[in-house]
Amino acid sequence: MTDVEALQECRLATIEERALNNQITRLLKIEGPQGIGSQAIEPAGDRKTNNRQAANAQRLEGLIDELVKKREENIDIIQRAERVIERIVARKDRIVIRYYYVEGQSEYEIARELDASRQWVNQRRTAVLDALTKNISGNSRNILKWP
Repeated sequence: MTDVEALQECRLATIEERALNNQITRLLKIEGPQGIGSQAIEPAGDRKTNNRQAANAQRLEGLIDELVKKREENIDIIQRAERVIERIVARKDRIVIRYYYVEGQSEYEIARELDASRQWVNQRRTAVLDALTKNISGNSRNILKWP
């Protein structure tokens, strides 16, 4: 797997985690806390239920379990991406790449965070990816650390 592929895999994993987290948040907003005190509705476990609240509690529990599992699976992916990011010389370039690939932010979000234009963020991201792809060009020596 190339360095660029490692970064892309990390971004996909991050976006997948975010999607699961959004599903959990939406389900919590729709249902809210279930029951009062000792009358809280318990999930029905492996049993099927016609109770809408219990069914949603089961769904929520399943989504949470899936998110925890996904985060455990993604640890190696993120660590690989971080090793690639450590090779980037300029601090702002590292931030752009980390925010985009590890945090899953858009170029607009990164630009807002860094008080820069989206075009600048895109240029920096593209320059780093070009340097990672070419690996030995003169310009990439200014962008990447070499052993």
